[in-house]
Amino acid sequence: MALQERLTGWMKGAREKPRAASLAVLLGIAAMLLILLSELWPASDGSAAPPGGETVQTADSYRASLENQLAALIEQINGAGETTVMITLESGEERIYATDTQTGGDQSQQTHVLLEDGTALEETVYLPTVCGVAVVCDGGGDVGVEARITALVSALLDVPSNRICVEQRS
Repeated sequence: MALQERLTGWMKGAREKPRAASLAVLLGIAAMLLILLSELWPASDGSAAPPGGETVQTADSYRASLENQLAALIEQINGAGETTVMITLESGEERIYATDTQTGGDQSQQTHVLLEDGTALEETVYLPTVCGVAVVCDGGGDVGVEARITALVSALLDVPSNRICVEQRS
């Protein structure tokens, strides 16, 4: 009887093996289809972050951010009162891209380092340079307040005092 039970078990196993093989083949085909479909559909633009995880900032947003921060700081000076700040920039931001230098004999060739998506690799981004600052505040007519505001702006933005104008609000 033991032999008959073994044969019966072996026959049942033989019937189940083709099912398992078919299931494995179907799962493999489904996995390949999912991979193919993921390559065909582009990734969503909203979730992609700029390389390096940094946020992209334009010269206008940089200037506006500086103006808001500076106005909030000047308003805390004793006697300054309500403040409005305007900043002018010399130029936009400057981007320096990584280069690869290949030398051979007495010649050398420089090429930009490109990423997989075809864009150049940014090595450094220099923010725009502040050219001048105008401050209009309630206490701008007071010489002491004007001197403190000029010293503060000069120290924070590394702008000479002759490029800083402080006036009283009308």
